[in-house]
Amino acid sequence: MNGLEDDVVSLLSELVRIPSVCGEEYQLASFIHGWLRRNDLPAELAPVKPDRPNVVASLKGHKPGPRIMLNGHIDTVEPGNGWVHDPFGAENENGRMYGRGTIDMKSGLACILWAAAKCKREGLPRRGELIIAAVVDEEAIDLGTCALIRNGLTSGLDFAMVAEGTGLQVVTGHRGRVVFEVEVHGRTAHSHSPERGINAIDETVVLLDALHKLPNPTHPRMGGCTLNTLKVEGGQEKVMLVPDRCRLVIDRCIVPGYSSQQALTDLTALIHELRIEAEAKLIDRETPFCEPFEIPDSDPHVQLVSNAVSRVLGQKPEISFHEGPCDSCIIVSESGVPTIEFGPTGGRLHEAEEYVEIESVRKTAEVYLEILKTAFE
Repeated sequence: MNGLEDDVVSLLSELVRIPSVCGEEYQLASFIHGWLRRNDLPAELAPVKPDRPNVVASLKGHKPGPRIMLNGHIDTVEPGNGWVHDPFGAENENGRMYGRGTIDMKSGLACILWAAAKCKREGLPRRGELIIAAVVDEEAIDLGTCALIRNGLTSGLDFAMVAEGTGLQVVTGHRGRVVFEVEVHGRTAHSHSPERGINAIDETVVLLDALHKLPNPTHPRMGGCTLNTLKVEGGQEKVMLVPDRCRLVIDRCIVPGYSSQQALTDLTALIHELRIEAEAKLIDRETPFCEPFEIPDSDPHVQLVSNAVSRVLGQKPEISFHEGPCDSCIIVSESGVPTIEFGPTGGRLHEAEEYVEIESVRKTAEVYLEILKTAFE
């Protein structure tokens, strides 16, 4: 092949025009698989769930060298209502491309695909190994990236990069996320004599009113933790009965230095302090929760990425963090691999009229190419 099949913006347009709502990623995975193969990158579809494959490609040099993974998720949230532009139209207007997934994160995905194909065309890597992973399910419970780890693809990595939209900043830290389920117990009684029972819903209200007492560790860059009540359910309405059960679901984003287990310990201690009969636990899910992390600014991989950004953009990038979790947290916590994020500028992710700044996509693609050239030449 004499050149790339698509430039990065054209490739992004094609990705956006293929709907890939979380759980329905097969069509886009198939397209990416074909695109990589047409650009001479050996790629495979790696099943995660039925009709939900990751796409994985590997390029190996002839000499020993670094092993690097570039990771991007192919799933999006639902388009929802309120759009002026077609959510799957990839419409360009005033330097922006509009569409579901433009910034979260098909633009970053297009950049790493394009950079990998460009490397292949230029005979890279001459040493080491480049792994490209386009994964499913990041918007839900990170099944795709967990499958990479389970299948050994993160073993021996020197570092990884995730191409989430970062506004052209180098992101080296993340809040994590944990979800708790609390089962509050009461004692049944007839409604005409509620004093003979213990109303589990009333007990839950006492706990809700006291949640502000939970420790809220802070981080110099990321600020404090968050707390959000996702669900309260219990009781019934047909029988005159004091409810003896209520279920509460609590969502917390947590900062580095404060683990999900410590947050659970603190929640359990509060329940005991209030003398409420209840059990708290991590909500059941197939995959681990995203623990918070921070890669030191002095890490050599942070310096490699920052220097590449400086050369492309002509100025030193800001070192920043993300407030919410993503696949980076899984890679760091479950495989111990230093993980850095870099991606384009955009806005309205998970909202109507999601967009990406087109020029930032071109710059991001050039940054990834510069990183790979530096690492693999």
